[in-house]
Amino acid sequence: MIFLTVGSMFPFDRLVRSVDEMIEQKLIDGPIVAQIGDGRYEPQHMAFDRFLPKPEYDMRIGKATMLISHAGAGTIALALRYRKPLLVVPRLQRYNEHVNDHQVATARKFEELGHVLVAYDMRDIPATLEALRNFSPRSRDVRPQDLARRIGVFLETLLPPGYTENIRNDAYAQSSERHSRIKQS
Repeated sequence: MIFLTVGSMFPFDRLVRSVDEMIEQKLIDGPIVAQIGDGRYEPQHMAFDRFLPKPEYDMRIGKATMLISHAGAGTIALALRYRKPLLVVPRLQRYNEHVNDHQVATARKFEELGHVLVAYDMRDIPATLEALRNFSPRSRDVRPQDLARRIGVFLETLLPPGYTENIRNDAYAQSSERHSRIKQS
């Protein structure tokens, strides 16, 4: 079973309609079940739910052989956690599907890392879906300490020069004072 999901924040009628029409035209085969959010288009050729409770949503992801989705970071992370091949179709600002085109950048980055396949044009969905059948997503190497370090470096750029050094010196001095008092006790 292929699970198509558009998430819960914004509709993605262009994706839902395209996949539905491709099923009708027999460009895509296999059972497809969709979670379509509050979009206006209702599929005629695949089963769908607008929204699913989290446990049922996770169960569908777990049972699916492949996923089709927008380029939302949460959906991509879930697909990687379940090690599911994911075809990503970015929402585009020009169709009023999102406030900007950040999903194109997200899709590109995860594609470069070998985590997803991307269809940048709806016409590419059947061929990309076929390639997805033999696609094995690369494992995601999660290193929270690297993320914390990068955030710290960024935050330092927001502070006045020398501010961080002064804080470190003050913290060291206070720590040394406490240590001396403990030794004296």
